[in-house]
Amino acid sequence: MTIEIKVPSMVCQACANTITKAIKSLDAEADVQINLDTKTVNIKGKPSETAVKEAVVSVGHTVES
Repeated sequence: MTIEIKVPSMVCQACANTITKAIKSLDAEADVQINLDTKTVNIKGKPSETAVKEAVVSVGHTVES
């Protein structure tokens, strides 16, 4: 399953690393691609979109619905 979410609060590589780590905690095998310019995160893996959004919010970022 491929999920794309927009994370407006993501501004730097440290943010990207934190978000990647949060998603990988749900699925260690997930392929996480982050584009800081467009503030999008593409995830190929098992977690549901809801679980991914909750993980991103839990590490202090906002998700656009």
